[in-house]
Amino acid sequence: MPAKPGKDDQVFVKLFLSAYEDASWADAEVIPLDQLIDGAVEAFATRKSDKKTLAIEHTLIEPFVGDRRDFAAFRQVFLEIENDATLLVPDHGIVVHVPVGTLDGQRPPARKKIVEAVHAWIVANRLRLREGEHEYACPVPGNAGKMDSVVTLTVKFTPFHQKSPGMLSVRRQQIINDLDKVIAKALTNKLPKLMATPAKKRLLFLERDQFTFFPEQILDELDRQQAAFPLLNDVDEIWILETVGYRPEGHLNFDLYKGKHIVASLTFRKGVLTGQSKDGMPVPMN
Repeated sequence: MPAKPGKDDQVFVKLFLSAYEDASWADAEVIPLDQLIDGAVEAFATRKSDKKTLAIEHTLIEPFVGDRRDFAAFRQVFLEIENDATLLVPDHGIVVHVPVGTLDGQRPPARKKIVEAVHAWIVANRLRLREGEHEYACPVPGNAGKMDSVVTLTVKFTPFHQKSPGMLSVRRQQIINDLDKVIAKALTNKLPKLMATPAKKRLLFLERDQFTFFPEQILDELDRQQAAFPLLNDVDEIWILETVGYRPEGHLNFDLYKGKHIVASLTFRKGVLTGQSKDGMPVPMN
């Protein structure tokens, strides 16, 4: 069935076209084909001046398989720990990293047990943490006849150089590296529909919304998988869409690479073009 409208997908396309190729696509007619036809590309644009057509497909590149699902589960239960002001250590910062996947396959009662165990561990150990970053074993009592288990926490304990009530953050720690599978899945899903679109030019947007990995890692993986995905040769341009600062600052960046070098870029803030480059050189802004 056709895709449901994405919250920001068409916003990204509209902003990009407003400045792409010296703003010559600003008045293009854009049809969100994936909302009309099952398996179609995200956007099909027709430039009014010469009727040239452009197909655009966009996909989010997660740092690992299932990142969004894992974060949704993590946020729902673990971030509440940060609201307990009694856990703060004056003049110190505590960052507790919980391994990614800790909640995978766990039912609500078991998830509650894990969160309670981490909370209790911080209560018992916050005043005797070693300075720096260290691993600690956090025991989790069994539930419904299951055996006890252990979650390995990575905790960073940092003294502040000025008076402070203290700070506590609970974050996820990535313990696997399967970016190759993320890229392979994206190319498998996106390349056929992009190539099947009868457009004069075809663009692929690969979105990065986290600082936990770098654009170069995406590009390296594309190079490694080139032989397995020959359709990559038929994509006219692959842009890295940076949305790390999109919420709430409204910052967007589109970068076109040649090798490891950015040869073109478009930067937006709150819907306004604030910078661009072409052929590797900055373009003066009016």
